[in-house]
Amino acid sequence: MAVTLRVVMARWGLYMMAMLPGLLAMSGQLDEAIGRRPFFHDVQLPLDMLSLRLLMSELSGAGMMVLLCGLLIVWLMQLLWQAGATRVLDPTLSPAPSKVFDSGKPFLGRSLRIAVFALLGAIVVHLTIRYFHNAISAHAELQGWTVQQSFFGLTLWRAIALFAGLTLVGTFAFWARLIFVADERRYLRRLPRMVMRLFVRRPVSALLLQFAAISIILIVQGAALMFWRQSASGVAWLLLWTVLLLLASWIWQLRIRLALAVWRADDMQSLREVEDRPWRYWWRREKKAESLS
Repeated sequence: MAVTLRVVMARWGLYMMAMLPGLLAMSGQLDEAIGRRPFFHDVQLPLDMLSLRLLMSELSGAGMMVLLCGLLIVWLMQLLWQAGATRVLDPTLSPAPSKVFDSGKPFLGRSLRIAVFALLGAIVVHLTIRYFHNAISAHAELQGWTVQQSFFGLTLWRAIALFAGLTLVGTFAFWARLIFVADERRYLRRLPRMVMRLFVRRPVSALLLQFAAISIILIVQGAALMFWRQSASGVAWLLLWTVLLLLASWIWQLRIRLALAVWRADDMQSLREVEDRPWRYWWRREKKAESLS
């Protein structure tokens, strides 16, 4: 219980330190200016996408820069936290390390490499979906679709496809980082094939449940923005946001516990024992075997 609380609070703490400055800066400007504008103040329903875009466009550059810096810190610290949490929560380590962030420091460089490849994958997903969306939009215009069909139908399906694609990339990167930390692998070239084979062997626990967990985290946090009604003060919204971040932190440690249980299962033994050597060593070994024969 103490280990779980330490991991959850570490995640929640980095969320708070990184995001609260930007949220407080935005809250002050909302109360003084934007929150009093008629097209925001008179909104009776939860904010729609148009109102949300107008809201973001009205924010000052300084507030947005603070928020973006906070998001960058969250991204870097999340990599460090996941590596450390994997070590702390791993039941096979005895004694297990007790400090989350210190335990993740040796794995930060390789985690960044995986994050860069995941970013490239996200860009490919985005460009692919945009290409098909533009093609279908052109076809819809030629077929005489109504404005409602073109905008709401295509926009909705594009949003769903983009969310699913990016979440799948995030799930893939999550497993890649967990596997190399759990097995203390020095090289990453075999990880894509290992993750794909893991998805084939355990499609529910390894893919669907992890996909659902990260989807819940993103949807719940997004709901705090979409269902936020304009008011004279943003204190209640900030309080709700901190509670949602705590919930997200708790779900994150559950994801890691489930993933470790799946990866340490007996039927994963053949995947865990895959030789992890650089390509040049494999090539030299093959050449030596040929010369001896």
